[in-house]
Amino acid sequence: MRIPLFLFLCLVLQAAADAGLPVAVSVLPQQTFVKAVGGDAVEVQVVVGKGFDPATWQPTPRQLQRLAKARLYVRAGLPFEKSWLPRFRRLNPGMEVLDMRDGLALIPQESGEADPHVWTDPRQVKIHAARLRDALVRLDPAHETQYEAGYAALARRLDELDAELARRLAPLKGRAFLVFHPAWSYFARRYGLRQLSVEHEGKEPAARSLARLIDEARKLGIRTVIVQPQHGSALAQVVARALDARVVEVDPLDEDYFAAMRRMAEVLEAS
Repeated sequence: MRIPLFLFLCLVLQAAADAGLPVAVSVLPQQTFVKAVGGDAVEVQVVVGKGFDPATWQPTPRQLQRLAKARLYVRAGLPFEKSWLPRFRRLNPGMEVLDMRDGLALIPQESGEADPHVWTDPRQVKIHAARLRDALVRLDPAHETQYEAGYAALARRLDELDAELARRLAPLKGRAFLVFHPAWSYFARRYGLRQLSVEHEGKEPAARSLARLIDEARKLGIRTVIVQPQHGSALAQVVARALDARVVEVDPLDEDYFAAMRRMAEVLEAS
């Protein structure tokens, strides 16, 4: 039986409405925040999916097709956005862009760019979540009540996480930890820790710099090298052997943001 054209168009429009406000984000932790605030009123597309390195990511034609329909893009300040976001905007001129870093206390890097990993500090996420809520309400005022409730619930969870991490990490205040890729600067600042990194602004160190780092880590008694799946490197194993240390994986880009933050605290407690 053929469906009348009017009915077909109604079904198409209803399906589009049921899909929710289309929102694109750069990395998985941002998806967690958008879903928490927006619930079933939003449909989230993650640009750099699980297992991919934001430094080497390239979009697929299917991703570009979906980005052409996004009403909001939440950027994170990652390097790939510099070259790709202008192209996304040309593809979708009506798409609004919300910069996750706006209004936050950023950590500068030697390059002059700010460290983009702001989500490793729950208090920074809470500030961003309020701006995210406001953007969603502006674009989709019909779901304002839902966005307000979603933000309130997320804010409570972030407050609880921050209090838990502060309590657990208080005995470690002032201690240094060693990572391969420097993704935990905001976490370190929030909880009074010091991050040492093998990699520096996307580059592995020269032999002399690496020797100094190993010497410093040895003097500090560091026995753990923290790596993440997107930046696995034989060099991390070399450093670990020099320190007689273990290599432990913690993923700051994990979709389960709350589990990843607690995992980091657990690794530091055991170090």
